[in-house]
Amino acid sequence: RQMCIRDRVDAEKWIGLMKQYVNPTELTAELLNTLIEKILVHEAVKSEDGSREQEVEIFYRFIGKIE
Repeated sequence: RQMCIRDRVDAEKWIGLMKQYVNPTELTAELLNTLIEKILVHEAVKSEDGSREQEVEIFYRFIGKIE
């Protein structure tokens, strides 16, 4: 699939943001607000053995969810 102009512009914006935060020393609110668009936390599921699993999806600004 060819990259459309919007995808290319979004990729360039993401690279620009990453250059600002190349070697962070701590995870700050500013860094999270700059790089992350949204976080989805799904309902926890308890298995028969008593363990819990909970899916968390992180959507990054300009590039979306990374699988």
